[in-house]
Amino acid sequence: MATVSVRDVNTDLSELVDEVIKGGSVTITRDGKPVATLVAVEAAIDQKPKRNFLEHLMAFPEPDMVFERNPSKGRDVDL
Repeated sequence: MATVSVRDVNTDLSELVDEVIKGGSVTITRDGKPVATLVAVEAAIDQKPKRNFLEHLMAFPEPDMVFERNPSKGRDVDL
């Protein structure tokens, strides 16, 4: 994985694209901090979209999951 500055991307874009096509990735930095990643289209498409927290909660528990309840009596808590 190569790391280049935004300024260098302007001059070396064709070489960076060639590296990405070969299976690599390129991290683009501004002021030394990563701001973007250049990856192949196939790699970007293969990523599954992440669910937000609400979607995650709504999908749980999965239909085939079985939970055993704890038969013990809970403890008293003073709040």
